Amino acid sequence: MKTWKAKIGAATMIATMAFSSCQEHIDAGARYTFTGHTVASFLESHKDVYSSFIEILTRGECFSLMKAYGEYTCFAPTNDAIARYLVEQDSIYWASYAAGDPIWTGITSPELSELSDSMCKVISQTHILSDPYLTTDMEGDIIPTMNMNDRYLSLGYAVDENNLNVLLINGTAKIIAKDEEVENGVVHTLAGVLNPSTNMVPTQIKEHEYFRIFSEALELTGYDDMMQLYKDETYTDGDKQHLDIKLQGYCPYPSDRYYGFTAFVESDQVFAKYGVFTLEDLIAKSAEWYPDADANAPYTSKENPLNQFVGYHLINKKIPYSRLVCYNISLNNFDSEKNLVNYSDRNEFYETMNNRLMKVSVPRSNSKFQSTRLINYSREGANQPEMDEHINIKVYDPNDFRSLDTLYAGFVSEALNGSINVIDKVLIYNEDEMAGNVLNCIIRFDASTLCPELTNNDIRWRSRDKAGSNAGEIYIPNDYCTNMKVYSDETMHFYLCPYTNWHNYQGDEMMTLGALDFAYKLPPVPAGTYEIRMGYQSESVRHIIQFYVDGEVAGIPVDLRIPADNPSIGWIKDSETDDNGVANDKEMKNRGYLKAPTTYKYNGSIIVRDEASTIRKVIATKYLSEGEHWIRFKSVFEGDDGKAQFMHDYFEIIPMTFLRNESLSLEEKRK
Repeated sequence: MKTWKAKIGAATMIATMAFSSCQEHIDAGARYTFTGHTVASFLESHKDVYSSFIEILTRGECFSLMKAYGEYTCFAPTNDAIARYLVEQDSIYWASYAAGDPIWTGITSPELSELSDSMCKVISQTHILSDPYLTTDMEGDIIPTMNMNDRYLSLGYAVDENNLNVLLINGTAKIIAKDEEVENGVVHTLAGVLNPSTNMVPTQIKEHEYFRIFSEALELTGYDDMMQLYKDETYTDGDKQHLDIKLQGYCPYPSDRYYGFTAFVESDQVFAKYGVFTLEDLIAKSAEWYPDADANAPYTSKENPLNQFVGYHLINKKIPYSRLVCYNISLNNFDSEKNLVNYSDRNEFYETMNNRLMKVSVPRSNSKFQSTRLINYSREGANQPEMDEHINIKVYDPNDFRSLDTLYAGFVSEALNGSINVIDKVLIYNEDEMAGNVLNCIIRFDASTLCPELTNNDIRWRSRDKAGSNAGEIYIPNDYCTNMKVYSDETMHFYLCPYTNWHNYQGDEMMTLGALDFAYKLPPVPAGTYEIRMGYQSESVRHIIQFYVDGEVAGIPVDLRIPADNPSIGWIKDSETDDNGVANDKEMKNRGYLKAPTTYKYNGSIIVRDEASTIRKVIATKYLSEGEHWIRFKSVFEGDDGKAQFMHDYFEIIPMTFLRNESLSLEEKRK
C-alpha cells in the first residue's frame, strides 16, 4: 500500500461533543469542516484495502465516530487480514466443538456477512483509542490509553523477511503502514486483526500451554473464580461532577469502577528447574516451602500450603509490566525521571491476595539491574541460603519473554481484567527472609496506592490533560474505595494527577477537604514494631489533623500549615550546618519530624530535602501484629471555611530494626 500523509489544509471546528463509546448518537454538528481527511474519509478513499473494516465499523456503530471531531488512533486491518481472521476463528470454534470442548470465539462462519452486529462492535472498539499515537509515541510494552473495549494494547517487536524491524500490536498484528495523520487522529494499517477476546486473567493464563502447572494450581485453589470480576455494574455516578479543590470550578467523578488483577506466573520450564513437572509435584513442594501451613486443609483455604503459594502470586490491581514501578513514566507535564533522583532505587509495595507484602523494584543504584524489574530485591542476596533462588526474581519484559523460545512467540500479557507478568524463578514468601532482609527497609508507598480502585480505573498516573478538569484533578466518591472507611459525609477526596513542578513523591498527591474523618487500611507488614510516618508539603491553606492508629489517638493534632523551618519543628538546611545536618536531624526527630527524602525532586532539579515546605511527620511507633491495621484522620481545624486541604503525599512504615541498624550509612537512612 502506498503511504501518505492525509493531513492537509485548515480545519474549522463547528461544535464539540464528548464520546464515551461508539454506540452514542453522533450529531452532525459535532464534525469538522475540513479540506483534509478524517479517519473515516481516509478509509473510504482506500476501499480496496479497508472495505471489510468499514463494514465492521458501520455495523458496530463506530464509523460515524470516525467522521467526528476528536483525536483518535485507529488500527485498521486490511481486507486480507479480516478474511484470514474470520477463517481462523471459525476453524477454532468448529474444531473445538467437534472435540466436545467448544471454545467460543464469537465467530461461527468465515463469511463477513454472517458476523453478528454485536461482534462487529467488539472488533470495532478493539481497534480504536481515544488518544492519537504515532509509532514514535509507542514505547514500553503497552500503549498507555486503553482502547474502547477498556483494554490495553501490547507492543512487541520483530524482524520481517527483509530483516527490517517491525512493530507488533498484541504480539501478532504487524503494522504495515504507519502514522497516517488525519484531521481527527492517526491511522495505522495492520496485517492482522487484534483479537477482541474477552478472556479474564485465569483464562488467558490457561490458553498459554506453557503455564499449564500454574493454571491447574490456580483452578484447584479457587483463585480462578475470585479473578472473574470485571466491572461493578452497581456504580452509577460516572456522569457526575463535584466542586474542585478550590470550590470554584468542577471536576469529574470516575467514569466507571472496574476490578483488576495481576498474576506473576512461572512457566513450566521454570518449575522444571525446581523439580516440579506436575501439579502433584507443586503440591508437594508447596508443603516444603510453607512448612507452617496445614497440608490437610482444603486447597481453597488460605491455611493450605498450595493456596499460600498461589495467593502470593496474585494482586487485586491491573498492573502491566511498564507500570510495576515508577520508572520511565512520561505524561503530560510529568516525567518520572525528572521527579526521581536518577540512581535512586524505585520500589513499589503490593498486597497480595493472600494478604502478604511483595516488593517490586528497579534497583537503579545497582549497576547490574538498573532497568530490571525484580521481585523481593535484596542487594546483598538472601540471608538464608535456601532462599537464594527465591529472591531477586526477574520480571520479564513481555517482548524479551516472547523472544526466549519460539513456544512463547504468541504470548499475550494483557487480559480483559488484568495483566500477566512472567518471572524467571519460583516466587515464595518466607517470613524470616522478608522481615529480616527484603522488607527491613524504608517501606514507602504513595498514598494513591492504598486503594486498588485508583489503579484499576486509570486514575493513578493519569495524564493531567486527560483528567477532565482544568486543575488536573478527579473527585473520589466516599464509597468508591474498598480500603477506605469514611466517618463523615462532609469528607471530600480528590486525586491530583502528576506534575513535575510539585514537591511530590511520584508527582501526584491525594487531597481531602471538608470536616473530614476517614481511614485507610495499611499494607500488611511482618509482625513487629514500626515507625509510621506521613510525607506532605506544608502550605497556608492546609488543615489541622488528629491522627489515629487502630482506633488509638496518635499524639497531638498536627498543623499542616506550619513550614519545617518554624522553631516548633526546627528545620535547618544541611548546607547551613557544620555537620551536614546530623545534629539537626536528631533535633527534628525529637520533635516528631524528619526532613524529606533525598530520593526525589521538584521542578526537575531541586532535591526536596533542601526545601522547608516538604516534611515527614512521625505519626506513631507501634507494634503491628498480623491482620488488618487502619490509620485514621480527623479534622480539628475550627477556622476551616471548607477549603482547608489535607494533602497527604505518601506514607512510610519503617521497621525499628532498620532504624537501629548502626551499620547503615547516613545517606542510606536519609533516602
